[in-house]
Amino acid sequence: MDFKQCIIFREISKTENFTKAADNLYLTQSAVSHAMKKLEEETGTKLFERLHKSVKLTKTGELFSKEILPILEGMERLESRMKFLEQDTPLHIACCITFSQRELPKLIGKFKDISPETKVIVKIQRAEDSLELLTQGKVDLAFIEGNISLDKFEVKQISSYKLIAISSNNYYSDDKISVEELLRKDLLLREKGSSVREEFDSAVSLKGYKVNPLWESVSTDSLVEGVKQDLGISILPKVLVLEELKKGNVKEIEIEDFEIFNKISLVLNKNKYRTYSLNKFLELVDLSV
Repeated sequence: MDFKQCIIFREISKTENFTKAADNLYLTQSAVSHAMKKLEEETGTKLFERLHKSVKLTKTGELFSKEILPILEGMERLESRMKFLEQDTPLHIACCITFSQRELPKLIGKFKDISPETKVIVKIQRAEDSLELLTQGKVDLAFIEGNISLDKFEVKQISSYKLIAISSNNYYSDDKISVEELLRKDLLLREKGSSVREEFDSAVSLKGYKVNPLWESVSTDSLVEGVKQDLGISILPKVLVLEELKKGNVKEIEIEDFEIFNKISLVLNKNKYRTYSLNKFLELVDLSV
């Protein structure tokens, strides 16, 4: 028994005529007759009584109709909704802290304008955790800081940002500082394993030095607050401290002969199916960055 047979059965029941049913379904009469013969063989019973000018359901046919019609209606509702199901599927995003604090909310806001029915679920975490979620298929895409070179991922750099040194005037009054002097100061840094910290440690190592911070924190806000309280110097993405710089709560210190830029990439699992919602979001990213 298949869906087409049941559609034909329903149409014959309505029209009480094989020819009319065939015309309504744009089928030949022989195709309709063959389908009903096969359906009766499969059900093991007569479903129609062929009378002089019409076709009537047998008692068994009436019972069969009561069972099959609700199923057909449900299947047709599902069929009509299939093209919308992917649009209703939530979009799962993993994102680094830096990108999540400014750019990601803007992107999601634009996405909601063009796809309001799609729920967007975001996890803010470190690169290694985001890549693990991508590998497991638990997120659709990730925005990750730093370098990614694994073959199973599709990686596209979408932006970059500068890391700067910030201080209060009370803690450090000059506008410039050498790397050597910077490393002698009390440093308030992101935790080991974070992309910001890895980029800073790597740049310092290339100069032949080692970093020994006073503070290590997962929270940018905590580090900024420590700077404002004259506790030391922090190295942070400039995009995350623009407001504090504008307000004069902290100041930027130029590190002599020392610039660090970190990149942000959009990362996809090459093997993961791309839903309608994911493709629409990727189109938006291409237009926005």
